[in-house]
Order: sequence, then C-alpha cells, then structure tokens
Amino acid sequence: MSAGICGKRLGLEEIFGSPASPPPSAKRSRCSRYGSEDTLSVLLRMFPSMDREVVETVLNSHDHKIDDAIKSLHALCLGDGSVNVEGINSILQSSDNTVQGVLKSQTFEGNAEVSQNKGSCQPEESQNGTSWGDVFVKEMMNASDWNDVRTRAMKTLEVFERDIVTRTTAYMEKENNSLKEQLQCLLRDNQILKRAVAVQHECSLEHEEKIKEVQHLKQVISQYQEQVRALEMSNYTLKVHLQKAQDASSMPGRFHPDIF
Repeated sequence: MSAGICGKRLGLEEIFGSPASPPPSAKRSRCSRYGSEDTLSVLLRMFPSMDREVVETVLNSHDHKIDDAIKSLHALCLGDGSVNVEGINSILQSSDNTVQGVLKSQTFEGNAEVSQNKGSCQPEESQNGTSWGDVFVKEMMNASDWNDVRTRAMKTLEVFERDIVTRTTAYMEKENNSLKEQLQCLLRDNQILKRAVAVQHECSLEHEEKIKEVQHLKQVISQYQEQVRALEMSNYTLKVHLQKAQDASSMPGRFHPDIF
C-alpha cells in the first residue's frame, strides 16, 4: 500500500541514487536551479502516483523550492502529523473535485499507515502481531541510501532472529513444563497403581488362605459326621442288646446287678 501511495515503484536506485551517485541533497540542490517545468518534471518522476495538479500546487505553495516541496510531498504520502494537510487542502479548493478526492484518499491512507505502524522505525520495538514482511518493507522505504538499507536490513534480521529465538524458547519452556507436569501425574498414578496391586495381592493371599481353611474345615466336619454315625450305630446296638437282656431275665421288673 505504501508503494502505491508514495510512488516507490521507481526503485531504490532512482529515488535514493546508486552507490556511485551523489547524495540526494546534492541532486536536489542542482535541480533547484532549474526552471519550474524541470522542477515539476523531477517531482513527477519522484512521485509518479501523485496527481500532477497536486504536485504543482504543493510546488507553488513553496515558491518552487524543490527541497521544501519534496519534504511536503513525502510527509503527505506518509501522513506526517507535522505537516498542515488542511492548509494544503485549502489551497486546492479552487481545483476540481477529482484533485481533492485524490488528495483526501492519499492523506487518509497515509494516516492509516502511520497509525498502524507507529514505532516501526525501530524494529527492536515492533509491536506484536505486525507482519515482519511489512516491517522489513517499511524499513527499506525509510532508508536514505544503500548503506542505510544494509544497516536497516541487518538490524531487522537480527531483531527477527531474536524474536524467533525468544518465541521458540518460551514455547519450549512451556512444552517442557507441560511434559514435567504430565510426568509427575504419571508417577503419582504409578505409585497409586503399585499400592493397589499390593493390596490386591494381599487380598488374594488372604482369600487363598480362607479357601484352604474352608477345605480343612469341610474335611474335619466329614470326619465328625462319620464318628457321629459310628456312635449312633454303637448306641443302637447297645440298646438292642439291653432289650434282649431284659427280655431274657427271670425276674421281670428287676435288673441284673452286673448291668446296673
């Protein structure tokens, strides 16, 4: 979006100059000695997306001073709050509605860009959620020459690396803590299961002992039952013999003294 507004499609070499070319200030000072038509052409080449009437109006408002006009046009593209945009709009009131619409649209988009990327000039303070691609592009657009481009690129990449390392470290620490908690839970569950198995084993041993005891008692009961039956048979036999002895007695009603 910034490239479409500010006309950065010319490339860094055309705007900032190649490494062998003189600095932009020297180039601008040479252009300031030309006539108004050459100055307007230079500004139109530097800001191809800007409307010709807008550029011409800004140039006229600065008495054809190209340095001041470039600053105003840059500020207008970037939505700098230090520039009195309403003053420029008042100058353009005599122009047709098309020029005013372009100016308002570009000013609104520039302000939106600045509000979204406030503080992005220093990549170390880039806000969370900002795309690193957007940060990198903005840093490149704010560079003044090739050395500044390299410096900003290295800074941005260093900050990006630190951010990745920080995020990765935080994620790994969180994952490590989660795994530690899971391990503690598993160890507690293991101890509980061990105690449960030990208790179950003791219960099994007690149950086996009780089963053996029951089997032994059943055998003892069977033996006692056999003894009871044997005693009953012996008692019955004695009763029969006693009855016979009583029947064979010569004196009824009297018992033999040897028996009683």
